[in-house]
Amino acid sequence: MIEYRMKISILPVLLFLPVCASANIRPPAPILRHNLSPEVLDRIFDGKVVPVENTPVREQRKILYAESESPPAAPRFALDLDTIPVEFRDTIAGFDRLPHKNQEETPEQVAKINDMIRRQNQGRRFGKIKEWTYDGRPNEPIWTCLAHAAASANDWWAQQLGRSLPQHESRSHGGNETGLDPTLLELEYFRRSRISSGNGDPDFVVPPKFIQKDPVRNTGFPYEPRGYAKLLTEKKSYTVKDPISGKVFTYKPEMSAMEGEWKQLFTNSVFRGRTPLKYAKVLKEGLQRWGIAYVQLEHTEHPRWPGAHAVAVVGYFCMEQGERLIHCSTNQTDKDWGEKTYFIAHDSFGKFPASLPRTANSASAYRAVRITSIDQAIVFPHGLKLDVSPRPGVAGAWGLRVTNTAGIDVIPSAVKALGADGIELTVQSEADGSFFMEGEKGDALRIYIEAPYYHARNGLGRGFVIELDDALRSAVPIRQD
Repeated sequence: MIEYRMKISILPVLLFLPVCASANIRPPAPILRHNLSPEVLDRIFDGKVVPVENTPVREQRKILYAESESPPAAPRFALDLDTIPVEFRDTIAGFDRLPHKNQEETPEQVAKINDMIRRQNQGRRFGKIKEWTYDGRPNEPIWTCLAHAAASANDWWAQQLGRSLPQHESRSHGGNETGLDPTLLELEYFRRSRISSGNGDPDFVVPPKFIQKDPVRNTGFPYEPRGYAKLLTEKKSYTVKDPISGKVFTYKPEMSAMEGEWKQLFTNSVFRGRTPLKYAKVLKEGLQRWGIAYVQLEHTEHPRWPGAHAVAVVGYFCMEQGERLIHCSTNQTDKDWGEKTYFIAHDSFGKFPASLPRTANSASAYRAVRITSIDQAIVFPHGLKLDVSPRPGVAGAWGLRVTNTAGIDVIPSAVKALGADGIELTVQSEADGSFFMEGEKGDALRIYIEAPYYHARNGLGRGFVIELDDALRSAVPIRQD
């Protein structure tokens, strides 16, 4: 069941805006202070990068590393994913090929950006662009997490469709990164926020900086995932100019790997203390039906407030107290799912191990959160294609080939075929995952297919109609709202 956030007056909401890294909420984790000498801490806080090879590893390898001494109301954990055997976790296919972008800024990039800003501000009396401020503390990046997580969701789907990922220069640190450029998405979000400011469209809201501002850019910041979901499914081309560099970014629909649809699985409400436990199973099923989830986490200290940091969720595992891993199939109730399920968040602070303390330039590649630390989740339905052809050398048998819209083979989890009279036909599977069925030329059939990540928006499998012929035929999809 889909739940939509109740629309309320925007000013009260702005008082509780999300912070991409929950800045100013939690102090640096004591484990970091315990493991780093005062000299190393000084180097971190004066903005100089601590080389990874010189950074002490936490003493004991665990599954989860707490990010504060006293657990907040909606905790997040650095996750050592390698400590979880594959039989105890359920992850989406190819999650480990997904590149990790890094939204952390560097002193050198801030200086470069400020040079461009000063050039843009020359001769202006009004409308000057705010200069950036480097913040060398851990957990104080540029607040671009929503754009980064949206780009990661798109990158995963691009890989499922067999596409190569483009390269771009990171706005945050100036280095090369792989995948859709988050800056393109964010610039268009800002542009649409100015357009929608008169009609109160909450999907492209940017809070005024006097309420809360980005600690690096000294401006307001985007905070609504639904706006980015709309951008990822945009069907029209557009251009948007970067006010800092003057570069014009161009978006074309083929740059998106999405297929025009997005679905909000759930969202929390300011009138409810935290996301109900039942939504753990909803998100788990969402990952199985639609693949990667675009997720906004709760404010760590105040889960009743609107969401904060955004991530791409790529799987889950189940665990009891004492880091005792269990099979998620043993969960029986909503309470079990809510309390024992940890969702695996692909984060945007580079690809670093959980065993390293967080610095001003890096953090764990993966985090783990339970459903009570999640504010909302969005998925992106994708379609299937079905080709049916006579099976060579076998009379009355027809082979089925299922692919995604890019022609990449997809192995169904279930196939069902019905004749015109409603009688179910025999469908058999091969060892290689392919399917074939019995039939006669001229038979008009309805074929129903379930495949991981490729369910229709309504949560059901994909339906097709076809008339069997001597030649290969492509089945016609049934519209499913």
